[in-house]
Amino acid sequence: MTRLLLKHLGLGLIVVFAAISLTFFLVRLSGDPTSIILPQEATEEQRAALRTSLGLDRPILEQYFSYLAGAARGDFGASYFDSASVSSIVLRYLPNTALLAAASFITTLLLAIPLGALAAIRRGGVIDRAVQFVSVFGNSIPTFWAAILLLQVFAAKLHWFPTYGTGSAAHLVLPTVTLALYLFPTIARLTRSSVIEILPAVYVKTARSKGLGEFRVVTVHVMRNALVPVVALSGLQLGALLGGAVLTETVFSWPGIGTLVINSISRSDFPVVQGIVAYVAMIFAVVTVLTEVVIRQINPRLR
Repeated sequence: MTRLLLKHLGLGLIVVFAAISLTFFLVRLSGDPTSIILPQEATEEQRAALRTSLGLDRPILEQYFSYLAGAARGDFGASYFDSASVSSIVLRYLPNTALLAAASFITTLLLAIPLGALAAIRRGGVIDRAVQFVSVFGNSIPTFWAAILLLQVFAAKLHWFPTYGTGSAAHLVLPTVTLALYLFPTIARLTRSSVIEILPAVYVKTARSKGLGEFRVVTVHVMRNALVPVVALSGLQLGALLGGAVLTETVFSWPGIGTLVINSISRSDFPVVQGIVAYVAMIFAVVTVLTEVVIRQINPRLR
């Protein structure tokens, strides 16, 4: 198991390196940041001086290797606009995104796994039809459109929840529902199909023949095996969740890294954009390793 975890950790480091490298070169296609930092009437000499102070006058490969050397030490540079370190900026916004992601992820798991299992056990019933309807609806509607719809109905019309910002649990409800609706279809349908596949298994029939109650059969013998692909997918969905959070945070003016990355891209703040991608890639790598650990705890045969 240790060898497998080290393998996944190594793959995670490769993903982080690739993400950092790709982002470094892509952000520089957006143009010269000095045209945004300085006023339009600035002279070419002033722009050249700013490029020199920011290190943008150096050859691109020299900038790249210098950035990699700093990133290896945990130094992702400083913002072009306020000279604050990238790490301090990202860590200022990251807790809000972590709160939103955790609330959405936990809500999704608490709903999708039990409902998906019930839909499989009672195929063709009311719960099964409801799960399939919500899954189709959730897959059909874009995240930003769902966010706008929820905002329009429950905030603007009914005034049940605040329209934007943070400060109370009420501010968290609509963004959480938006992201949960985004995650629910995939996890619920996979749970349903996994349980349907496991139910006819020989060991399930053997457990029933021993007189075990249906609840114990399902929770111990069926779900333990059915949850393996669900947990694996859930770990991957965390990456998709961070992607969906970008649009959701923008619509609800939620001060997380989604809002930060949009603002940083719009003003060509290269170091902040690169730092956000680096942190997200590292989080994704760690989550992947933890997912492997959880899978092997659920199903000892995979150890």
